[in-house]
Parts: sequence; C-alpha cells; structure tokens
Amino acid sequence: MWFKNILLISTVFINAIVASPAARHVLHERRSLDSKWKRQHKLPSHVILPMRIGLAQQNLHRASEFLDKVAHPSSADYGKHWTAEEVAKAFSASDEAVDAVKAWLLQNDIHSARLTHHHNSWLEVNVTTSEAEQLLRTQYFVHENEEAGEHRVACDEYWIPENLRGHIDFITPTVHFDTTIRKRHTKRNESTTDLEKRQWSFPPLDSTPCPSCAPGQNPADPKSYIGSNTCNTGVTPACVRALYGVPNPSTIPPFTGARAPLACLEFSPAAYSARDLELFFGVFTNVSSGTVPRTISIGGGLISSSDPARESIDDWDAGDTFEPNGDFQIAMAMVPNPEDVLVYSLGPNIGWENFLDALDSTYNNCTQAKDSDCGNVRGRDIADVISISWTSGETSNDSPAWFERQCNEYMKLGLMGITVLAASGDAGVGHVCTDPSTGRGYADERTDTGLFTASFPASCPYVTAVGATAIPESPDFTPGMLEVAPWKGILSGGGFSTIFQAAPYQASTMAAWHSNSMPYYPPVQGKARYDSSGTARGYPDISANGYQYSIYSDNTPQPFSGTSGSAPMVAGIIALINAERLAEKDADGQPVKGTVGFINPVLYEFPEILNDVVSGSNPGCGTPGFKCQKGWDPVTGLGTPNYAKMSAKFNSLP
Repeated sequence: MWFKNILLISTVFINAIVASPAARHVLHERRSLDSKWKRQHKLPSHVILPMRIGLAQQNLHRASEFLDKVAHPSSADYGKHWTAEEVAKAFSASDEAVDAVKAWLLQNDIHSARLTHHHNSWLEVNVTTSEAEQLLRTQYFVHENEEAGEHRVACDEYWIPENLRGHIDFITPTVHFDTTIRKRHTKRNESTTDLEKRQWSFPPLDSTPCPSCAPGQNPADPKSYIGSNTCNTGVTPACVRALYGVPNPSTIPPFTGARAPLACLEFSPAAYSARDLELFFGVFTNVSSGTVPRTISIGGGLISSSDPARESIDDWDAGDTFEPNGDFQIAMAMVPNPEDVLVYSLGPNIGWENFLDALDSTYNNCTQAKDSDCGNVRGRDIADVISISWTSGETSNDSPAWFERQCNEYMKLGLMGITVLAASGDAGVGHVCTDPSTGRGYADERTDTGLFTASFPASCPYVTAVGATAIPESPDFTPGMLEVAPWKGILSGGGFSTIFQAAPYQASTMAAWHSNSMPYYPPVQGKARYDSSGTARGYPDISANGYQYSIYSDNTPQPFSGTSGSAPMVAGIIALINAERLAEKDADGQPVKGTVGFINPVLYEFPEILNDVVSGSNPGCGTPGFKCQKGWDPVTGLGTPNYAKMSAKFNSLP
C-alpha cells in the first residue's frame, strides 16, 4: 500500500513477539481537538465495552505488485483475477501477530476463552471500562455532539506495548468518533434557487408528429430527443449517449456474468422511490414498467421508500428519496438488463465498514450490523461494478489507519475483478475546509478559508474517483461536444490526499503536474493548503457530466446535479463494456474474457481513450482552487468517457 510515513502507528522492527509486563508502552493514536464533540463525564468503571483489535495484515507492501499483475495492460496476467479465498489467504494477519496480541491480553488477565477471532484479521473481547483503561493506559469519557444530539464513548489517546506496534492497526472504541458520511454540501431542495443554477426546464413532451425530424430531433420522443433546448438545460439518457457515444443498451448483449452487473451504495434512511423510477423510465427509456433494483439489505437497510421500516426512522422525509432516485435512474438507464442492478442498502447508524463487512468478513467484525450480514454477500449479490456517491473528508476521523484499512479492502475488490467508482465530491478543493489549529473540518463547515480537504473514498488509490463536468450554456448542444468543469451550484471535487501516496500507475502523472502546473497558495497558520510534494495521490481519475440531469423525484420532474450523478453514469458505461467482454464465448459457451476490474492502470496508460477537459476550475477554501488543463488535472482528472475508444481498448485486452 502506498501510505505516507506520517502515522504514529507506522510499522517498526519487532524484536520480540511476546509482550512482557515491563514492556515499554508507546502512544498508538491520539485524537485531535474536535469542537463538535464535548466531553461530558467519566465513563463508569463497570460499563462493558466491545473492544475490537484490528490486526496488521500481511503482504500489504506487495499490494501494487499484486494489483498491477491483474490490472495493468502490459501484464501477461491481465484479467486473471483472484478468488475471495486467495485474497483472504494472501492478506490474513500472521500467526506471530495473533500470538503476540493474545499474550499481551493474557498478561492483563484477559484469557483466550473470552476472545473471538475473525479470520486472522480481528480479535474481539468484551471488557469493562477499568480493564480497557488499564490495558491501554488511558481514560474513557462520554462525549456529546450537541448539534446532532448524539453521545459517544471515546478516549483522547491510548498506548500499547512497543513491540506490538507492527502487529496492531488500531483498536476500537478508542479515539474514533463516527466518520461523517455525506453526499452534498447543501440541501438539494435549494438547488434551483440558492445555488443559482442556470434556468432549468423539463424537456418538452410535444405529441405533434414530426415525420421530417432528423433522428434525435423529435421533441415528441424524449427517449431519443437531443435538441439544444433539452441537453443544454436538462440532461437525459439520450443526451448522455450522444455526448459520449454510448450505444443504446438494447444493442448490447445481456450481461451474463456470475455476479450482478452493477450496484449503488445507499445509507438509510435514503431509499429510492419505485414510483419515481417508473415515471422516469416511462418517459426517457424503454425499461419495462415495474423494474426496480434488487435490494441487498445490510444491517437493516431500507428496501425502498415504501419499506414499512422507514416509519421507525424519526428523521425520514420525502427528500431522502432524491439522491437514490438520481443514482438509479441514471445508472439503470445505461445497462442492458437493469432488473439485475443492485442496491446495497445500509441500515441506520452504521457506516462504511459495515458495507465492507458484508462483502468480506475478514475486514471487520460486524458487531454493529447483523451477524448474518457478515461476509454473506456472495454470488449474484456481489456486483462487478460498484458506484459510491457518498463521501467523507479525510479529516473526519482521527485515525489514518481507519482510512488505510478501508482502502485496502477496495484493493482486494480490485484483485477480484470488481470496479469501484467513487464520487469526488461537489465542493471543489474543500469537502469541508480544514481548521489548521485542530486538523479537523471547521465546525460550521465553512468553505471560505482553511486547508484543502480530500474526499474519501475518492482519495483511495484503489478506487476510480469520478469528478463532474457540465455541458456549456453555449453553443447549442451537439453530439460529442467538449464539456467544461461545472461553474455554478456544484464544483468538481478534486485535489490531493494527505494520507495516501500516488500509486505506481499515477506516479509519473503526479510528478509531471507538480513540475508544470502546481499553483502556490500561502500557508494558513504555518500549514500548507495542500500536499504539493508531487508524490501524493491526486484525484479525480476520470469525470463525467454531473450537471442538470433530468430525473423524477417526489412524483415530479426535477434537476439533479453533482458527482453523485457522474459516478453512477460512469458505472453504467463500465457495466456495458463488461457485458461486451463477457459476450465473447469459447466452444463450450464459457466467457473468454472476464470483467475489466480495476481500470485506473489502463486509463493512465492510455489517456487518449478519454475526452480531455481543458476549461474550468474548482475554487474553494478562499482560493481559486485548481484549473483544468491539457492532460490530467485535479478538477476533471484525465477527462470524460469516449465509449468507442474505451470499448475498443478494453476489448482488445485479454
């Protein structure tokens, strides 16, 4: 894994594997000041804490080597993806690590009979507060987030024996509060007023026959109409196909893979509306009436907005359907068999790790989700392409190890031939600008000052980060026209990670950008605005239209903007390319080729398969941000899809 050596928990040489009672303890993690959480009172000593010890995994230093073998176009093993069993075997914690941590617990009177061991990756034990405080040399307090009305148990820091630093990633509960998950930086019902978007109008539904109309120019047929008064103001599936040369899904062989073609991740109470999907499909597509995504509920995730379980969610409202409606209307309009699209629906009050739990029980422990969900998403319940429209800032959690652990899971999905696409965010360079005095996002989420904040999981080098573009207001829309970076309402998220380094596939691109294009901004309180070293992971990797999609929500036509439209749209394109590859059969009727999996090495090796975007910027945090330019830039990445070129390249690979 390509991590910066900035962590207190970085691996050191291990001289002994068994902790002694007199072993020197070292600081493992410390929580920075967070004004959102106020310490209330000491946690009583008898309270039971579910302690989880994340064991360091083996072979992570070979991650780039392993992934390049199956994902780099020059590799003789391109496309030879691993099985889940091969992945688990390669990255499980060592017996040495397991034995060392167990010995430490035993020396503190925590016997093996109390432990639960998960796939050589996690040790779990229920301990009293006093036991935890003795073990970790810390104190636990109850903290309150007054704005959210929530309480959490946490300590300010914790210590472990020095000889265990290389065996433990992190321990919970300790310094971590729940990481903030978000899609938008403003409420969507303000989209056509406060955000000052261009005038939006729904495509005309004129029933007047037009026998002389050229293909795509009949306003009476919104399923194919690409007139300038539509695509310049409200992007439809027909506009997307014209913009990127995407074939109608009816011309692509149905997806025949062992897994599902595509999935979108949603966090309850957000849930799609079946009625809105039906209205959209009826107007803009040939998708059959009643088609909805198949729900994989994780930890009690809602099936749809009509799920009776939503009645028990206090803060649910009709607005919670808006984002999922956009995700699925955009994605399902692109694929040849939309009825096989999945929604990974996570239940209330659970987070990213529970999604990864469900796909791979070696990640975590599933104690916050239902035990039956743990590692239980398999076969047709796993998708070959996963679109994530939700983001969190890299400063939303005090543990870089927490982000690293998750990022490694996306690497494992890539090894198994799964493409993960993550929205880069809608706030330019600042997901939430960072207060340099605390290292955390400003409590009031200000965007007019502070340090640039990278969005996660887009900043993970093992996902494909998707930025946003927009069709210019003028000239009139024409198929294949060049786009620009969005300039109103939303701004394409982009920048540089403070946790992850550039992967080998991206290293030369980052170095070139650093030498030729890096803007200088004065430090804030002595701290750099962003990592300008030229070695940091830069994002996005690719971009796509994210401005003024025409969707239905709350039974009415509405505009939908943001990278949460861009990501599912690109996901649909990758699903189409996978369908093409899997359609090639051998004499026994078996696919000759597999899915494309992790696509970044191919994109960076052959950037000419994308449409370069050279106009626009992504200002934020009181700066002009970054500018689009020829080649890669931290606004729109390498550019937008060119379906013909992408299809030809990926289908030419084994």
